[in-house]
Amino acid sequence: MQISLIAQSGFCAPASHDEEGISCYNKGIDLAEQGRYDEAIAEFDRYIQDYPDYARAWYNKGVALTQQGKYEEALIAFDRVTDIEPQNSQAWYNRGVVLYILGRYEEALEASNRSTMLNGEDARAWINEGNVLFQLNRHEQAVAAYDRAIGIDPHSAQAWCNRCNSLINRSEYDLALSSAQKAIQIDPDMVEAYSCREAALMELGRDS
Repeated sequence: MQISLIAQSGFCAPASHDEEGISCYNKGIDLAEQGRYDEAIAEFDRYIQDYPDYARAWYNKGVALTQQGKYEEALIAFDRVTDIEPQNSQAWYNRGVVLYILGRYEEALEASNRSTMLNGEDARAWINEGNVLFQLNRHEQAVAAYDRAIGIDPHSAQAWCNRCNSLINRSEYDLALSSAQKAIQIDPDMVEAYSCREAALMELGRDS
């Protein structure tokens, strides 16, 4: 599962905010990009204290908390973003990531659905939706989600590999094998794809 930080470039604090606030926000972005998450969160908190409805500050705080493994706190931050900006597909995406990590798959699916409805051209969002469906043992729907991802980004080794795993669970071993081979063709270093290929070959009674 992937999670992304809104970069400082093009997403600076509004010029209408006071100079100290802008400095805190931009410093938080810089610190987060350096992996100094505790310091980054402190700067975002200082900014949020004065501008509690600025969604991007909450968003980046959520990203920093996620990178620290503080998932419950990150979820609160992403919830705040979706309260302020219900149409923010990236916030719903990241909310789904955090819920997936927490094992709250039904809620993760709801968040993922919101993300793909708002931005159906994000291959990563479809992969994440497939991953949640896989955990819920809804493999036919998972394959459909991976197919959507592949339709957007046919060079996504992760989508092909995950498709292989779902197809194995559907006992569609020939299709699983071809998906694994496609993943390996795209990314020859993808260990997971080789494991999936071996599983498909074993079920087919064939040697690697």
